[in-house]
Amino acid sequence: MALQFIERQAVRYLVKMKLAELHGNSFEDFFQSLMCLRDPSFIDVRTAGQLGDQGSDGLLLHIRKLYACYAPEVFDAAKTVAKFESDFQKAKTKRADQFDKFVFVHNDLRGVHPVISTCLAEHSKKYNDIKFEQFGYRHFRDESCRLELDQVEDLLGMALPVQELAYGVALEELEPLLAHLREGRVRNFDPTEISAVSKQKLDYNRFSEDVKDELRRSIIRSADIDAYYQELIDITERDEVAAAFREEFLRICDKIDEPDDILWQLEQYVLGNASAPIRMRKAALAILAYFFQSCDIFNNPPPGWNASLPAEKSA
Repeated sequence: MALQFIERQAVRYLVKMKLAELHGNSFEDFFQSLMCLRDPSFIDVRTAGQLGDQGSDGLLLHIRKLYACYAPEVFDAAKTVAKFESDFQKAKTKRADQFDKFVFVHNDLRGVHPVISTCLAEHSKKYNDIKFEQFGYRHFRDESCRLELDQVEDLLGMALPVQELAYGVALEELEPLLAHLREGRVRNFDPTEISAVSKQKLDYNRFSEDVKDELRRSIIRSADIDAYYQELIDITERDEVAAAFREEFLRICDKIDEPDDILWQLEQYVLGNASAPIRMRKAALAILAYFFQSCDIFNNPPPGWNASLPAEKSA
């Protein structure tokens, strides 16, 4: 049975707690268990005497993707780069005909360290026949949320709390952005400049007039959000966050028809369902307005649409 909203909130929290405790072989075992549940064709590679693992902790042969895990208890930049290079060279020598994508799996809950992003970029430039990716906390979280209920309970070794608990945990990749928006101020604000959101799109999605007004006012923070993402070293974060928003939007649309309620569920996706201070909620709404404007959530009206026609739930 697919996870419900409150269960996915619990999984996001529990996976983070789990990863904080896992290092070395236990981290590798957890990764392999997750991937085997997500894709039965995943090959979990173990070490074998002098052969070792030949630079791989897992393979997806049908898409020619090789995974290499590294999860030290204490992060050391030089050792991490050395491990990356060692695993890649062993894989390239021993498994050259088995992969086109090399994925570095790590346990850094804060995201990709600058030295790793540089390492990925340099190798991508040097070996242009191979694609390089990283697999971190957000990937563990999102892949876990795609499991069936019994699968995720097996993975975590516990029953999920299904009662309506209040999870006051924001998505970690949005926490600094929420702080950035909360602390910022809008200066020299001209209401006539609120024109970025298409009136047709707002009408097409059948929002109430109050929600339309809130979205128009929130969209003025989009420049701040753009600047935030442009300053990040991890250039993939914005697209990954957008994809997660889109996936959550489509999942909610399968169960809820009312646009205002869909937006409220997306606000919970950002903040958790605990009561949040008004400034935190305004920051969350600014994020939703940003992704609304960029068409990652909700949909633009098709050519020729007019307000007398009903909106569609998905693109």
